[in-house]
Formats: sequence, structure tokens, C-alpha cells
Amino acid sequence: MMKAVLFVSCVAIVFAGVPSISFACSKPGDILSGESITFSPPDVHSNEKLTITAHGTMSQVVTGGDLHVSAKLDGIPVLSKQLDLCTVMKQANLTCPIPSGPAKIAMTVDIPTIPVHGTVSVEATATTKDNKEITCATGHIKL
Repeated sequence: MMKAVLFVSCVAIVFAGVPSISFACSKPGDILSGESITFSPPDVHSNEKLTITAHGTMSQVVTGGDLHVSAKLDGIPVLSKQLDLCTVMKQANLTCPIPSGPAKIAMTVDIPTIPVHGTVSVEATATTKDNKEITCATGHIKL
């Protein structure tokens, strides 16, 4: 469980400083039609709390799956992780199955100190148990 919290914190750090984070890597037919991702506060610093809120519409019920996250620092892979989707959803106070219809996912994480400099690129893709894509989000930040 602690590994999942640290992992989500790292993803949050990458996405936090990016005003143009998007669902650009999503495909037509994805289960979640992403509408927006917002951060509070909008200017995040180390050792602070960050709330990430995503809005969209689920086209079907999702009973479980995986969250695949990869990160690169200046083009060099630094992270590739697969997490259980329902475990991650519990951290956002949601449970599986995820119902169809309007969806709002909000998660608050602690931002640790990051002692690196460069450009970090992250891609996060959620899939169902049978490997159907739920959604995909990408972001970049200059550290």
C-alpha cells in the first residue's frame, strides 16, 4: 500500500507543474471520456499537499484492472510501474466496481522533495481486467 502511495505521489509531482496535462493519448472508444484534470493548489512545491481532480464520463462499469505508469527524465526511462486499479481507487475514497456515467476522481497526496533537474515526461494508462483501455493521460514538467 505504501508503495502505491509513493508511486501516485511521484506521478502527481510530474503532472502538478504542467498546465497542459491532457487525455491526448486516449483513443476513440476508451471507456472513460476524459473532460478535465485540475490541481489544487495550481502552483505546487515540495513538502506540500496536492489535490488532483479528474472529471469524465464512464461508458461502462469497470470491475477492476491495472494502472500502467511510465516516466522519463530527459528521455531516459526512470519509472515503469503497474498498479492494481482498485487499490489506487481506494486511495481516492472510491471502490470497484466503478459505475458507468459521470465520474469524478479526487485524490490528495503529499509531495516529497525531488532532488533532480531536467524535463520529466509521464504517461499513465488505465486498463480493464481484459486489457481494454479505460483512459490515458500524459504530462510534462521541467524540474
